[in-house]
Amino acid sequence: MDAINNLFTNLLNLGTQVGATVAAVFLMWGAYMYMSASGNPHRMERGTSAMWCAVVGLVIVVAARVIAGMVRSAVGA
Repeated sequence: MDAINNLFTNLLNLGTQVGATVAAVFLMWGAYMYMSASGNPHRMERGTSAMWCAVVGLVIVVAARVIAGMVRSAVGA
């Protein structure tokens, strides 16, 4: 049971790290798009949209980690 518990913990940590890294990259990409828009409203909107999507993705990653922790504690592992 300890091996499964350790595997679950490692996968959860890895998934959180990958998700946070991807969200940070997309947040930076959206900020770059926004700053390099040179007043073009369409490009500014694309940059803003990319940043919002990155934030929403990060919230989903954090929520998934919280839910997995609650399931883990409910199971008693």
